[in-house]
Amino acid sequence: MREPTDLDASTFLELLATEASPTAFSRPVAAARAAGASGETVASLRRAERLAQDVRRLFEKRRRRTADLSVLLDTARDLLGADDVETVLSAVTRRMRTLLNLDMAYIALRDPALGADVVRAADGHTTGLTLGFRIPGDGGLGAPASAHRAPFTTADYLADPDIRHSPDIDRVVQAEGLRAVIAVPLRNPDGSPLGVLYAAGREVRHFTSDEIALAGEFGRLVAVAIGKSLTLQHVRAEVAELRADVRRAEEEREGVWRLRDSQSAVLELVLAKADLDRFLTVAGKLLGGTVWFEDEDSGAVSGARPHGGAEADPAGPGAGPAERYPQDAVAEEADGRWVCAVRGAVAYGRLVLSRKAPLTDLEIPVLRSCAQALAVLLQSQAADPAQRDHFLDTLLAAGPGVRQLAVKRAHGLGIDLSRPHVVAVARPESGPTDQDAAWATVHARTEGGLKCRRGDHLVLLLPGDDPSAAAQGVADSYRSATGQAVTVGAAGPGTDPAAAPALYKQALRCLDTLTVLGATGRAASPKDLGFLELLLADERDVAGFIGSVIGPLLEYDARRSADLVTTLEAYYAANGSPTRAGEHLFVHPNTVARRLARIGELLGPGWQEPAGALEVQLALRLHRVRTSLRPAEDDGG
Repeated sequence: MREPTDLDASTFLELLATEASPTAFSRPVAAARAAGASGETVASLRRAERLAQDVRRLFEKRRRRTADLSVLLDTARDLLGADDVETVLSAVTRRMRTLLNLDMAYIALRDPALGADVVRAADGHTTGLTLGFRIPGDGGLGAPASAHRAPFTTADYLADPDIRHSPDIDRVVQAEGLRAVIAVPLRNPDGSPLGVLYAAGREVRHFTSDEIALAGEFGRLVAVAIGKSLTLQHVRAEVAELRADVRRAEEEREGVWRLRDSQSAVLELVLAKADLDRFLTVAGKLLGGTVWFEDEDSGAVSGARPHGGAEADPAGPGAGPAERYPQDAVAEEADGRWVCAVRGAVAYGRLVLSRKAPLTDLEIPVLRSCAQALAVLLQSQAADPAQRDHFLDTLLAAGPGVRQLAVKRAHGLGIDLSRPHVVAVARPESGPTDQDAAWATVHARTEGGLKCRRGDHLVLLLPGDDPSAAAQGVADSYRSATGQAVTVGAAGPGTDPAAAPALYKQALRCLDTLTVLGATGRAASPKDLGFLELLLADERDVAGFIGSVIGPLLEYDARRSADLVTTLEAYYAANGSPTRAGEHLFVHPNTVARRLARIGELLGPGWQEPAGALEVQLALRLHRVRTSLRPAEDDGG
């Protein structure tokens, strides 16, 4: 056994080599004293003990430093592997909590918009602290830590009088049960504040200088990582925005090309003077849906509107498409319908698109372009004399079922065939010349109608409800323009395009009748020819003729049983003698005279003139025949 005097410095080296506990280093000195060693020996051993303890503490410090560096290295490794800010912040709070062996850690970053630090991540068991919590700048440890650019600590937060307390922060600290807190400032490379990293424990604890230094080193490390991740996030956001800009640019380029292609397609139709149906079909293909056109005035529809499609609700009484939609505006209606007003020199109506998918921003200009092209097409058709002449010539020769097509084409020419119109046929004495055709074009355009040339005569379709006045107007206009007379027959009015062929035939027969009667250079309608109207009409309206001539007499007799019709028949049978008529009727001649006076009041003064008398007598005979045949017709019916 070693003697007490044998105890020397090597004993402590052995203790250091075996990593003995701190209490083991005091045993050699106690053993030497117990063995009666000299004071010099004890003093030497005590000096060796102190040196050994210093070496042990140095080793322990280095061991902790190595462990701390390992944590920093692991943290750096974690941060290098993180690819977004949230991952970096989560790793930072987790490492901070374990680095200082505390209960929780959280990090607050500066929000420039708010001008304050906002909690972005937390680690450990928390109750009152939530992400997004805005840390007041007038209290707590964050403000002095940022101001001094160094970690700031407290062993017992709520009991520390040196801290500037904030009610909001104190409530969170109390709710979490926190005591010891350390705040580490985070700064950008340019020195501007980035945020504050906090760590806290639920026990009173005085942080050592090594822990504070370590926290500062950790803060500098994570500040760089957070700054880089924020920069990367910003760069990624800018890249994403640039990519979005590129996509938008590509889409806009595609939209420009598509708009160009659509404009080229509809321009070709305009230049080719395509009909309305073909235009609408091409527009439907360009827009991927069904396209139709709604007339401004009549509401007539051109194109294939989907079966069962609802009519558009008007904006108000008398409100047309032009009033409901601004110039070039594309509006969305119910049931997947998109509309755009069609306007040229006048408002024509609106173009309607129906499809399941909504229009994109790149397709809206295509619909607008189609509407503009359609306006040009309608305006060019209305201004083209050849188009107008061809349409009227086609209309006059059309058969049944022409109405819908005629309404479509007439609208394109600015003509509303649903309004009253007449047909006039003019035959110059030497046949129509090019000069006559030019006059007819000007007259029809001035009156808002149409004209065409057919054989030896000119045909004009004019708005109005008085064929006699229209015929005289045509004759007067021709005489004023050429200095020559022209024979004109007119018929009407009509309010249906399908009636145009019949009106044309009736007007032509009226013209031929005038020619046969030697009334060349005159103008008339069937009504001006009296009873000859019956011969000129396609349908013999006998009842209408009787009513127009002696209708007042029939009505008077029906009300008062005055026998005016019988008296008038007897008067004509007696060759205009009231006396002989009275004998036939067994009444006094004065009675006949009074009845004739009443007849004059009802029929007017013209009934005794030759032409008027002829019509009255024809009407009386037709009335008598119809009256005698009616019972037989009733029996046969």
